Amino acid sequence: MLARTALWLTVAIGGVAGADLAAAARRDWTGSAACGACHPTELAAWEATPHARTRDRWSTSRARPEPRCLGCHATGEAPAGPVIAVEVGCEACHGAGAAYAEDDLMRDRPVARVLGLRDVSTLAARAAVCAPCHLRATRGTPFDPMAPVHPTLPAAHR
Repeated sequence: MLARTALWLTVAIGGVAGADLAAAARRDWTGSAACGACHPTELAAWEATPHARTRDRWSTSRARPEPRCLGCHATGEAPAGPVIAVEVGCEACHGAGAAYAEDDLMRDRPVARVLGLRDVSTLAARAAVCAPCHLRATRGTPFDPMAPVHPTLPAAHR
C-alpha cells in the first residue's frame, strides 16, 4: 500500500519516466515475449495476425526495412528513435510496458494507464492508436476499427 501511495504521489507531482510514449527509451520496452509470459492466450492469438507476421516479411527478404517503413511495421520509436522489434508487437498498440508490466501494477488498470498502458477498449481509443498506420487500406483490405486485432480478450474483460 505504501508503494502504491508513493507511486500516486510521484505521478501527481511530476509524472513517471517512461509513461510518455514519445519519451520512451529502449529500457522502457519489454517485448512481446515478456507480455506473453503473463498473457499467453493473447500472445498466441496475436502470433496468428498480420501484425506479428510483419517480422516474417523482413526476415525472408534480403532488404533491410527503411526507417519510414518501421514507423508502422515495428515496435518502438521508429523512425525517429530506437526500434525494439521489427513486428507490430504488443507494445506498438498498448504502449511501452516496462513501467506497468509488474503483475500488481497491471492488475490496477488506473495505475497501469498512468504508467503508460494505452487504453484500446473503446472504438475512439482504438481508432486513435490504429489510425496513424491505417489511414488507408492495407494490402487491399479496408481497415475496420470494429474488428478485433487479436480475438482473445484478457481475462479481466471476459
